[in-house]
Amino acid sequence: MIKLIKLSKWKLQTMIPLLVGFVVLCTNQAFAISASNTINSGYNLLNSEQQLTISGTVVSSDDGMGLPGVAVVVKGTTTGTVTDFDGNYSINVPSSDAILVVSYLGFVKQEIAVGSKTVINVSLEPDTTALDEVVVVGYGTAKKETLTGSVEQVKADVFEDIATGSPALALQGRTPGLVVTRNSSRPGNEDIDFAIRGASSVNGIDPLIVIDGIPAVNTASFTDMNPNDIESISVLKGGSASVYGSRAAGGVILVTTKKGRGDVKVDISSVLRVGTIGIRPPSPTMEQYGQLYLEAVDADLVAGKAPRYFFWDNHETLERIAAGEEGYYDLPINGRVWLAEGNRFDEMFGNSYSNQQNISVSGGGEKSNFRISTGYDENVGGLKIADDSSERYNFSLNYNVDISDRLSLNTNVSYFHRTISGPIGGLARDAATYDAPLFPSYNAQGQYYSVFGGVDIAGRRNAVAQVIDGGRTNLIDEQFKIAGLLTYKISDHLNITTSYAISKQNSDDQRYQLSVPLYDWDGNFATTINDASNTYIEEETGTITYKNYKTSLNYNNTFGNHRLSGLLAIEAEKNISNGLRARRNSFVDYGVYDLNLGATDQAIQTEGGGNTWGAFGYIGRINYNFKEKYLLEFQGRRDGSSRFAEGQKWSNYFSASGGWVISAEDFLNDSNTISFLKLRGGYGELGSTSGFGNFGYLSTVGFGTTVFGQTNAGQQVTTRASSLFSDTTTWERIATTEVGLDFRLFNNKVFGSVDLFKQQNKDMLVQLVYPDILGTNAPTTNSGTLETKGWEVQLGYSTKIGELDFSISANMSDARNEVVSYDGAEAIQAGLNLVDSSDNNPEEVIEGKPVNSFYLYETDGYFQTQAEVDAYYATYGGKDNSILFDQDTAAGLVPGDTRIIDSNGDGVINTDDLTYQGDNSPHYTYGLNLDLKYRNWDFNTFFQGVLDQNVLRTGYFSAPFQQIWQNQSTAWLGTTWTPDNPNAEFPRSTTQRNVTNWNYINKDFMLQNNRYIRLKALIVGYNFKGLKVGSTDINNLRIYFSGNDLFEFSNIKDGYDPEAGAGSNNATYPFMRTWALGVKVSL
Repeated sequence: MIKLIKLSKWKLQTMIPLLVGFVVLCTNQAFAISASNTINSGYNLLNSEQQLTISGTVVSSDDGMGLPGVAVVVKGTTTGTVTDFDGNYSINVPSSDAILVVSYLGFVKQEIAVGSKTVINVSLEPDTTALDEVVVVGYGTAKKETLTGSVEQVKADVFEDIATGSPALALQGRTPGLVVTRNSSRPGNEDIDFAIRGASSVNGIDPLIVIDGIPAVNTASFTDMNPNDIESISVLKGGSASVYGSRAAGGVILVTTKKGRGDVKVDISSVLRVGTIGIRPPSPTMEQYGQLYLEAVDADLVAGKAPRYFFWDNHETLERIAAGEEGYYDLPINGRVWLAEGNRFDEMFGNSYSNQQNISVSGGGEKSNFRISTGYDENVGGLKIADDSSERYNFSLNYNVDISDRLSLNTNVSYFHRTISGPIGGLARDAATYDAPLFPSYNAQGQYYSVFGGVDIAGRRNAVAQVIDGGRTNLIDEQFKIAGLLTYKISDHLNITTSYAISKQNSDDQRYQLSVPLYDWDGNFATTINDASNTYIEEETGTITYKNYKTSLNYNNTFGNHRLSGLLAIEAEKNISNGLRARRNSFVDYGVYDLNLGATDQAIQTEGGGNTWGAFGYIGRINYNFKEKYLLEFQGRRDGSSRFAEGQKWSNYFSASGGWVISAEDFLNDSNTISFLKLRGGYGELGSTSGFGNFGYLSTVGFGTTVFGQTNAGQQVTTRASSLFSDTTTWERIATTEVGLDFRLFNNKVFGSVDLFKQQNKDMLVQLVYPDILGTNAPTTNSGTLETKGWEVQLGYSTKIGELDFSISANMSDARNEVVSYDGAEAIQAGLNLVDSSDNNPEEVIEGKPVNSFYLYETDGYFQTQAEVDAYYATYGGKDNSILFDQDTAAGLVPGDTRIIDSNGDGVINTDDLTYQGDNSPHYTYGLNLDLKYRNWDFNTFFQGVLDQNVLRTGYFSAPFQQIWQNQSTAWLGTTWTPDNPNAEFPRSTTQRNVTNWNYINKDFMLQNNRYIRLKALIVGYNFKGLKVGSTDINNLRIYFSGNDLFEFSNIKDGYDPEAGAGSNNATYPFMRTWALGVKVSL
């Protein structure tokens, strides 16, 4: 087994001395940046005859650090200066009546009367609504007010004090158009998905993640970042992503990390976290289970049907269970067994305790700047009977230096090592939905007690035993990236940059499954979880190496009122992946977990291989504006990919966008209402290789065996083509049309934006549906069309009332898609017609409907009388091809059962009556943010949610008594139809499985609206400024409370967390509420 932990420690041990020496070298250069005493744009200094000299320091209110380059101007004149590297300034003013105007990019401007003061120190507040702020865009930066595309930026403060170690979860609801979902609550295994502006293809297209200009190896490069290293995140949508070419068809998430500036500063932070259980799954107690079973039995008796008692034999036994009577039960199927409280949830789950530690050193001078940081994050899940956690170490180094007046070098090194460890099983259906909660985890002797008693029925299940002793999964991943960017200044308006980056991921995964003995209540051996022959140990190693090369020529110049900028670039990418897996069966736990300890009398199962893909692109972009009023942008890209056949490898794409700053027109110059108003729009095209393998233009050959021959016939080797193929298949082409409006009102206090967009994938890669006689899979061809339309809205208000800074903002977005064309995609499945990148079954794509559509039976309440039932059978009974059971059978309908509508009016109740009921995508996703700052106090709360999302529960808790032996959800307790409760929420309960399917499965009333609002983040903090301990100055000491997922309101009626997904079998592990206490020290 490759020991990556040892390898990582060796790397760190060899790197640390080098890094320490490097930091010393950096700090020696990081002290004195001298800013010009005159603003180049034409400020004229006063002459020596003036009488008053004012001096002082300008600092940031966030950290108390001096701000270099701040403009200090005498109001009403062109006289001014700028602060030096440490934020110091000195200026001559004509008299004590003068007013100083202090302004700096990204901060709120201040006007200060001189009066009798000769020293004026200024603390500038960040301006979260600044129009002239610079945002990161593709291959550069741009002023927010001159953007013509749709770009949203999330700043560092969103990530710094969060009560979770994942920057991805902090993005939920923060910006319109970006939907972040988690599919699990287990630490390190959250399975986070990103989607920008909905679906772009039936194949699924993930956004491209770019970190400091370099595309990420995979999603983990971002999700496992240290949140404290993030300076900002820009989300590029539509045409603004075109510059990144084919990999950006799903949008782009641009991550910029922090750099050093100013005096050398040391930041230390420590966070202690406590996790408490959020929403509990609807798993019953012993008493509740008995009551649920009695309700079904009594409903059958009222209907004149014979109940299925199964294990419990009779009504009296169920009454004992419903009363919570613990003791021996003589059961005809199980034998003499002990029944008692066996709800596993409280036994298995409880509070968790985690922590995060960070330290960074940063600084900068006139010629160089640096920032070095390390971090540790421990994330412990809510499982309390065994370790289920992730552990992550992060390291980051940014170093930028001006080698000469013309040549500069930017370097970035990042590394993370993550370990995820948890039980291999026992946390899904075994923990809640599978078996009745009547069998304790341990018998009277402290041995694992077998489900069903272990006497006449062995059972072979015990979730606690499986979690503790049934085996584990240990996943180790490490990523290392090193990048360098050289910039050579050809002239004041022209430079050339070239960069190289290499990223590598090493993975070392181990899984082992063990046999666990189970016993009956009296201590007799009953059976095992996993036979010895089914135990195993498996190890898998993998590597991914990604290389990126880029060179660009950049131009920027101003001619009077005309500003022109542009770039020409080439980019090359290469990705190599390799993997090897080995497995040995019959593994015994001796406390040493190594592949060599598997059974030596059995062959080692092995598999492995590798893959490579490459891409090349030519990029061009031109930006023009006139008086920053009329704005134009043109982008073009020619992309090549190794994935397509000769003649199809290359394709061209472009985008064009424009903007009109209406507020800059003369007729709005004096408006007291409109501070800023910009109309923008554009059209762009992008390519995509989604759904097409690295060698998708070839047919691979699979090997097998079959019996062949007449005499001495035996197994002969066979080969089979995987599918037909097409050598004319080429890129998907996604065209986006968008229009947007940015506005600020009432002296910038009210701000917002509105965007409308339409995306069309005109050459979608699909496998068309052919008759089975074809004999193999259809080739992937450009034969589909998907269209997506949507909108995004933001609205906010910001003001200052005395010493109180107040800001509130909200965003909402929605996207709807339709499969416009997809030949042969007409077959309809009851329930969710699932389409995703991991299981793209063509028959589940429905032409004319959205991706992932629901088709359900329409219903008209429940039968209230036998006369209604008889009339229904008179109309629809006795028909061929009908799903209606005969009336005289055990599954025949009675009062309380569901009335299914003959939706197509053909007189037959069958699958032709399935009707479209919407899709499973979240609609109207939103976020609400409130910020308050008063003196040294700050308060932030952020809510996130969804207004409309269809969820159709699956698994054992999706309906009562799908299996007679299964556990039952408390959602059915007292909520099903009875003669005394004819207006109940659900139809009658029954022990008859077929009737349950008729009453519940794939019926329209079982489709729930997953509407919810959740308190995603709550932060309350206090900053102590200007402290001193001995001779050490403390710039800032911050103490804060931070909470995550603290409460929610939900429309879900069956008791699950709104983020748990549709499957009840995998929804036992609770989402945790996180309560954190943090301390930050800046030296």
